[in-house]
Amino acid sequence: MRIGARTLKTGIAVALSIAIPALLSFPSGSVLAAISAIFALQPSVKRSINTLKDRIIANLIGAFVAVTITLTLGNNFIVIGLAASLLIAILYQLNLSSVIGLATVTLIVIMQTTEDNFILYATIRVLATIVGVLIAFVVNTTLFPPKYEEKLYHVTDYSTTEIMKFLRASVRKNSQYPVLKKDLKWIKSELNRMDVYLSLFKDEGLVTRKKDRVQKMRKVVVYRKIIATANEAYNLSYTFHKYENSFNHFPKELRILIRERLETLLTAHEQILLKFNGRVSPDSVNFIAYKAPLRKEFMQSFFDEASLEEYMHDDYGQSNAVIHIMSSILKYEEFLEHLNILVSSYKGNDWNQDTEISNIEHIEQ
Repeated sequence: MRIGARTLKTGIAVALSIAIPALLSFPSGSVLAAISAIFALQPSVKRSINTLKDRIIANLIGAFVAVTITLTLGNNFIVIGLAASLLIAILYQLNLSSVIGLATVTLIVIMQTTEDNFILYATIRVLATIVGVLIAFVVNTTLFPPKYEEKLYHVTDYSTTEIMKFLRASVRKNSQYPVLKKDLKWIKSELNRMDVYLSLFKDEGLVTRKKDRVQKMRKVVVYRKIIATANEAYNLSYTFHKYENSFNHFPKELRILIRERLETLLTAHEQILLKFNGRVSPDSVNFIAYKAPLRKEFMQSFFDEASLEEYMHDDYGQSNAVIHIMSSILKYEEFLEHLNILVSSYKGNDWNQDTEISNIEHIEQ
């Protein structure tokens, strides 16, 4: 059993939400404060700030609806259901659909009361809800701040390395079709996880200085391109997987050219990631200029193979396979060129080595 930071923060927020209302002399609001704290915990600081505002507004609206309808129509079960529907409609109209749950709980708790001093009871419940939201915000922003960039870097680095292994195995006819099919599904899920971590990294922390904000946004742009390039490497793996049989029947000379070209691109990809990590000079990785003659020969061989006369008369399958593989390789190369430019530019502009993530330390298990 593993207790993560967010689980621990939830427990702390619940404990404080029960204790603090008691100290403020309205212990009857402890349960609602604890529920509010659970709803209000968010995975990033920026989302916590946005949620803080939205939840307070939604709960005030919920309390207003509850008090108004209870004083005018009563609080039987039919009226409570209608009040909940009205509240949900209002919150949808105000683009507050993400905080409907807690506001509806507040409304139901208030309308279910049998206290004589209904207005005072409703006020205490609203204050308890706000206290719970504030406690969750403070706990979330001060205790165990998340390190989403570290998670993003390591999942990107590891997944990209795995894609490269699959590509090298594919062009050497060493891959096993069922195993690679399963691995490709896993890689796709990891690519989705990269997008989630990137979104959380963008919202992570409170950056106040303009220089730091600009630096972070530049890093976000680079990470976005790293993920896009990993996606292209995945698409290339999928293409080789899909046309494995056709590729194995390519002429030997063409398969050797593909293997050599792909090895050049994969090595460049590795070097670019090392450059991003600070282990390779920003001026390195000039793979396009260095291999220009081979690239011309590579493309000509593809065109020659795709235009063979027998493809025109019989089956287009082999010809289509040549075109799909060539286009996937060229697109992967284009993404690598752009990524190389972005990383070189990023490293050449006020790069602070102390803020970088190491690819061999603190690896997430």
